[in-house]
Amino acid sequence: MCRERWRQRREQQRWKQRREQRWKRGREQRDRERWQSDRIRWFVRGGQELTIDLATTQPPENIMVQAISEHFIDAIESETDGRITVNLQAATLGGSEDNMSALESGTVDIVSESPPTMAQRFAPEYSFAGDPFVIRNMEHYKAVQEEYLMPEDGLNGILLENGLRLGDSFRWGNRGFTSNFAVTTPEDVQGVKLRLPQFETWTSVWGEIGAQPTPVPFDELYSALQTGVADASEGPISQFMSTSLYEVQSHFSVTNHLLGVNHFIMNDEFYQGLSSDDQDLLRSTMQEATGQITETIRENEQTLYDQARDEGTTIVQRDEIDRQAFVDAGMPALQELSESKWAADIDAVLDLA
Repeated sequence: MCRERWRQRREQQRWKQRREQRWKRGREQRDRERWQSDRIRWFVRGGQELTIDLATTQPPENIMVQAISEHFIDAIESETDGRITVNLQAATLGGSEDNMSALESGTVDIVSESPPTMAQRFAPEYSFAGDPFVIRNMEHYKAVQEEYLMPEDGLNGILLENGLRLGDSFRWGNRGFTSNFAVTTPEDVQGVKLRLPQFETWTSVWGEIGAQPTPVPFDELYSALQTGVADASEGPISQFMSTSLYEVQSHFSVTNHLLGVNHFIMNDEFYQGLSSDDQDLLRSTMQEATGQITETIRENEQTLYDQARDEGTTIVQRDEIDRQAFVDAGMPALQELSESKWAADIDAVLDLA
């Protein structure tokens, strides 16, 4: 009996040991799985949480802003599982100069701005990337960008000296002429008070053509046209619609005098403060987003023209306009700018097309 009880106790101890071993192995397996899951989650979420402040002069209803929201903001927030969030400030800071001041001071981290804005503020010699009648299409612009803008001995180097960093670009529409009359030849704009941004090169070219340049900040554009401070303006159809210019201008003439392009521009202190993984993520997301933004805006343009017609706007089609006559009329000013101000010869820039 004693031996029997001893064997029973021994068997119970062995069973207990096997149960503990199984439990221990199960716990170790669960720990390994949890560690692997945490590792994957850490890779996706990447460390420290981050809020990026991104500013643009355009209002939320503008197709460019909507495309930025969809293809850049949503993409980076989704890619990081919400670790990185973007605070979009659309038409809340004022005009381009206000946005650039906020970027320089670090009030915002990224802005969407045009080559003329950058040239006006930092490097007038690179204004040719955004001057009228120079860039023919987006492929031409990309070639100019790679040759003159992105290198550190080009525009980007000057921006870096000022604490900023040039990012990728996207097309947001050929610019047309808004007025209360049809514009088909240079004769139609003689003496017309044309609202322009405060870019010296733009005013030189349009002044050469015969218009009366009237610099007005973007956030005062509608009121300037409404009150007669300006007779006409220029810009892409997306801007015409999002700012309701159809309420104060009856015609949109598709002059295609300038390819509207915007870049993402970053505060360099913000960029340098990111981990190398987040820098890579930011650059790759921007690069992919700019192509998608370009296509979204391009696909939306015809819809915007149709909407403008529905609002009573007369669309003067491209084939009704003698664009070459405008080019010829403005060329003396472009030649003068090339010789006296630009960092590139106009013929060399045109040859990149």
